[in-house]
Amino acid sequence: MQGNSKDLVGTTLGTCTLEKLIGKGGMGAVYLAHQQRPARQVAVKVLHSYLGGNDGELSQEFLARFRREADVVARLEHMNIMPLYEYGEQDGLAYLVMPYLTGGSLSERLKQQGSLPLSDAVSYMDQAASALDYAHAQGVIHRDLKPANFLLHADGRLVLTDFGIARLINDAAPGTTLTRTGVTLGTPDYMAPEMALGEAIDYRADIYELGVVLYTLLSGHVPFTGSSSLAVITRHLRETLPLLHQTRPEIPPGVDAVIQKATAKDRTQRYSSVRDMARALHAAIEQPNSYQAQREEAIPTVVRPAIAPTILSNTPHSGIGTYDATPTTQAQAMTYEPPTMRSSETPAFLPPPPPYTPQKQSAWWRIPLIVICAVALVLTGVITGTQLFKNSAVTSVTATPNTQPTQTSGSNKTPTVAPTATSNAKPTTAPTQPPSPATGNVPTGQLLYSATNPGPACDTGSGTWVIYNSANVNCQSNGTQVTNTATARTLQGIFLTALPGKNYPNDYVLEANVQQSQNSNSSFGLYFRNQPGNQQGTYTFLIEPDGSWQAAVYDNTTGVPKVISQGTFGDIHATIKLAVVVKGSQFNFYANGKALGSVSDATYAGGTAGLAVDQGGTITVSNFALYATA
Repeated sequence: MQGNSKDLVGTTLGTCTLEKLIGKGGMGAVYLAHQQRPARQVAVKVLHSYLGGNDGELSQEFLARFRREADVVARLEHMNIMPLYEYGEQDGLAYLVMPYLTGGSLSERLKQQGSLPLSDAVSYMDQAASALDYAHAQGVIHRDLKPANFLLHADGRLVLTDFGIARLINDAAPGTTLTRTGVTLGTPDYMAPEMALGEAIDYRADIYELGVVLYTLLSGHVPFTGSSSLAVITRHLRETLPLLHQTRPEIPPGVDAVIQKATAKDRTQRYSSVRDMARALHAAIEQPNSYQAQREEAIPTVVRPAIAPTILSNTPHSGIGTYDATPTTQAQAMTYEPPTMRSSETPAFLPPPPPYTPQKQSAWWRIPLIVICAVALVLTGVITGTQLFKNSAVTSVTATPNTQPTQTSGSNKTPTVAPTATSNAKPTTAPTQPPSPATGNVPTGQLLYSATNPGPACDTGSGTWVIYNSANVNCQSNGTQVTNTATARTLQGIFLTALPGKNYPNDYVLEANVQQSQNSNSSFGLYFRNQPGNQQGTYTFLIEPDGSWQAAVYDNTTGVPKVISQGTFGDIHATIKLAVVVKGSQFNFYANGKALGSVSDATYAGGTAGLAVDQGGTITVSNFALYATA
């Protein structure tokens, strides 16, 4: 094999001529190259020659593993994972051909800006979580997450690179563990403790490293430094990461709680998936004052033994990731069973909240307060009596919704406009309830399923999605775009029709972030309790073009809707977290955590959930979640 120090500029590997050295790492060098067929600029990563050893037989074994691992990486098709155009071996060199991205890396951005804004870091974490969840579901783990491996596409999208063949270092020769001469698997600044200790590695090593990456993006520096790799990794084994909000007060303490849990020394105390970590990060930002909840999610400090001096070399190097399918020994097998993550121990890294001390006040205010309460009680009685009288006179609700379903041949429900809304069903209706201060947050139980990007091909989980009524669905970096292409007033959308490994519950809490495109003005929102097969029954919770909201039930035979609850809303083009709590015959509707209203209707006892958009509308949907009811 050729020496790894040789400058390969001008060398032709396959159809690629290497033009410029653009990067070096512990596993190889990256060149800007010109590919002849098809003609384009590409990036070519050439693996260091020592990875194959000096023994001819060992080199053949290395190349066989290289082909196997590269085949696996080539099958990873995700918008946030660097695709592999081709790979090969020539003149004793193994190489990979990938797209050449011009947007730089997060490492370069940190050098230019220092720390990143919290909103940017969260966006990158969402995209990284989507990529890693997909890879983990395929049995692939990375093992070398760091800002330098997060590249930026010209369109601003995050692209995770260096998946696939770092395990070749471990497997290159009998008896090797974490390192060979001058080679480190992973980067000490970000390395999970179990990697340094030579333990079996699974997807939770990626969760640890992603937590360190998040810390680095928000602080502008790695959490631990030292005179050598040994000193750095020893601190990873024994110390918890510093708290960001102590030096950056604008960072919510809950963000620190997320980082601490992700980087727990004991891997069983980390999040059960990177998706759960991303969800917790959003919750920490959206509810920055829920201090007690942050403490409950925190994990205790776990001190690991000091690392043996022979484990690491003194020079940190870069890897390309790893694939852990078809392990040859039990120690290499990837265990993908989510552990129980919550600890009952008191966390050591967050101080207790300060005690509440009420201020002393004089008693002058008591008299006007009593008067106000008395007036409020009288008004409440009058209003309640009036409302009861109105309800006794109402025999059915005949409001006409903006969107109504009718059946087309061979399709499921096709909501369209009808002049009058009458239903064969006889729901029990209740008046819209005003928002209550006690319902500022949506009550949820255990998470049943979630998707950062919902919909067929976009969701990286194992849920079953279907496109309803020919909607146009596009997977994007910030969510799933759903466009209604109908030429008449007809609802289209997507449905989550099955959950992985569990039955669909009758009662659930449905939640999703939805934003309508600025150039569309249509109804959009949530489906719930959709009836199976060609039946036309369903419920909808829609935001209307006039800034109101309404809930409707659709007749199972005729597809004609009936409005069962409605009210005012607001800006129809803002990002809205819509939620509906479906429990028995009672439905409660929320927007951005605020209660909009509730209604009782017993038409359908169960059914699936989805997302809806009316004619001409385009919505972007993210963070779809289905919970058990509280």
